[in-house]
Amino acid sequence: MILRRFLPSRLASQLLALMMGALVLAFVLTGVVMVNLQTRAGDMARVTIAAERTNELLTAMNAISPQGQADFAKAASTHTTRITVSTIPIVRETAPDIRSQALFDLIAAETESDARVAVLSRVQTAATDDPRNAGRNREVIMVSVPLADPSRWMNITVREPITLHTSADQSFLLVALTIMALLVAGVVWLFVRRLTRPLTELAQAATRAARGDLSTPISETGPVELREAAAAFNAMQSEISRFDVERTRTIAAVGHDLRTPMTSLRIRAEMIDEDALREPMITTLDQMTAMADGLITYAKDGQEEDRVPDLDLAELLGKLCRNRGVLFRATANPIVTAAPISLSRAVGNLIDNAVRHGGGEDVAVSLSQDKQDVLITVSDLGPGIPEDRMATIFEPFTRVENSRNTVTGGAGLGLSIARRIVRAHGGELLLRNRDPLGLEAVIKLRGENPSSEAQSS
Repeated sequence: MILRRFLPSRLASQLLALMMGALVLAFVLTGVVMVNLQTRAGDMARVTIAAERTNELLTAMNAISPQGQADFAKAASTHTTRITVSTIPIVRETAPDIRSQALFDLIAAETESDARVAVLSRVQTAATDDPRNAGRNREVIMVSVPLADPSRWMNITVREPITLHTSADQSFLLVALTIMALLVAGVVWLFVRRLTRPLTELAQAATRAARGDLSTPISETGPVELREAAAAFNAMQSEISRFDVERTRTIAAVGHDLRTPMTSLRIRAEMIDEDALREPMITTLDQMTAMADGLITYAKDGQEEDRVPDLDLAELLGKLCRNRGVLFRATANPIVTAAPISLSRAVGNLIDNAVRHGGGEDVAVSLSQDKQDVLITVSDLGPGIPEDRMATIFEPFTRVENSRNTVTGGAGLGLSIARRIVRAHGGELLLRNRDPLGLEAVIKLRGENPSSEAQSS
């Protein structure tokens, strides 16, 4: 949960961030290990060199007379190494640290003498301005070895400079790591993009399918798993499309076939002389006819009508509202590609529902635009829809009223037809209750040429 807060939302960015984080961690750990190994190698090299030098000096010193040993020690000394001969060793006993013991073992093995060793690391202060060199720039190695004369000792003091860090080294390392990270990031991004592109296309196709567009297959590319997922999705779209076509054909056929017997029944019902018996039968047949007509409309609306490019939506809605006597306001004049008859029927169904439940004088239609989204809003001041019915209100033959009275509720296909038409246009139909009273139906479409011209009627 904590890691999720800091990761980007998209899969490609998450993969790139995680891989780059792993690479940076690997660089850091590699650098730490390399520095540690280099330090250990340098330490052991200095110890080995000190042991070999001590053996050489001891061999040379024992070959010289006691009178000449002091002169030889002075001549062999340098600015980093000081050699003296005395009767008292400068190191009284070998220090207990690991490096002192290691150096003692090497010298004892080389000289076969009771040497005494002390390795004093990092006892000098920094010689440069780089803070990383503080207390680390020098090391003192002190060795006392008895000469052939047991009363005399050769003392060696070596001040060895440890490798210093410099600003140039730091800058070079930083530049090298940056270039390496950029190169790796570029290669990783290419692979991540290739991996996630099919997933993005799959998500977009799923969004279109949810809106009713099952006509666009997705490309079967990428790794095997993604190709299999794309193939399964295309097969699913094809099967759903085939099923939807068959269902639509069946619904239209049922609605059409019901008309003939219902017309015959109505003719016979009108021949009945008794009003008390005739009128209920005619009313029931009218309801059945409305349902059959609704089935045909539900099956065919928006499926065969050609789309009109550059459709003036404000003009279309203004005319529709004037014919129904409701208020229309527009804060934009967007241009869309749509089937005018089908879209008029969808908006007309919403207006009819609003007039039926909210009263004609309280119904208003508005047209606006939010970026590329065209919004058609139909609002009323009626009782609204219970929240527990919102999830099923778009289902065919679903009505807020429990009755089947065509005067108050129709056949329950108006909202289903409206949403079907809107989705066929690549849009979405949303319903929400207003506060304190009323219902608001919002159609979202994609606009093409937004304009700020406004009109009302």
